[in-house]
Amino acid sequence: MEPMTATLTCVALACLAGQPADAVTKKAGTARLVEARSLVVEASTALESKEFTKAAELYVRAIEAGATSPTAAYNAVCCYAHLGRTDDAFKYLNVAIEKGWTDVERLDEDTDLQPLREDERWKEVASQCAAKRDEFRKSLGSPELYDELMRRMKFDQEARNPVAPDVQAMQRVDPNNTAWTKEVLDKHGWPGFSLVGREGAQAAWLLVQHADADVGFQRWGLDQLTAAYEKGDATAADVAYLTDRVLVAEGKPQRYGTQFWTVDGELRPRPIEQEAEVDQRRAEMGLEPMAVYAERMRSVYRK
Repeated sequence: MEPMTATLTCVALACLAGQPADAVTKKAGTARLVEARSLVVEASTALESKEFTKAAELYVRAIEAGATSPTAAYNAVCCYAHLGRTDDAFKYLNVAIEKGWTDVERLDEDTDLQPLREDERWKEVASQCAAKRDEFRKSLGSPELYDELMRRMKFDQEARNPVAPDVQAMQRVDPNNTAWTKEVLDKHGWPGFSLVGREGAQAAWLLVQHADADVGFQRWGLDQLTAAYEKGDATAADVAYLTDRVLVAEGKPQRYGTQFWTVDGELRPRPIEQEAEVDQRRAEMGLEPMAVYAERMRSVYRK
């Protein structure tokens, strides 16, 4: 079984860069980040099971705990729309837009939101979303590169549909994405927040994460990603996941416990260096405790 990793944009909620340097404040901020991320993970599991009330409550708690990704708020909107709680749905749709939701096309196409489109408030929030997208694109160093990264990430994720993965599609998409991403990194260095925004930066991470046929390229990409993170231009979680991916591919123990395999029918973490200290390292990168993550991985695998 190939290593399983969390790849959805909602999992990468925030980065530690830019937090106050004071040790106590930084530690508190990291703990809050871990809490928010764990709540989003739990909410996503509930949403997959169509437990909309539970999922909505968890997404709201994650937002209150400091989740910065607009996806958490957007998913709360979907839950409330299913539950017929229109006022709450519009409340968190506004929150999602305030936090940076710019996907106008998804607003128009998402069947979960059909009940909201019949409400008189819909045109106003759709207009706000379009304005937010225009504002967002003006802030990017390269809007065109952002568009292409998002397009390629979409193909990557469609091929890796968790219900019915398309191996042949992956064999077509991955080499093409790898060749293209090499050119991007060679020309721009790591495409970080300042160039393509947080979603664009995570799309770049995803393409490198899935370039398993070229470990040398993954290592090069990791070096660039790490340098970007140290400048506050990438997330800690992306560094952690790609670090483990590269180490495993190189035949070495992983550092953060993100990569799993199946042993005797049981999903287990691949070997971890100094395993007793893994939770400390995970916390430093804004990841939930190993036991929580392992249980989530096994839950996903069972489904």
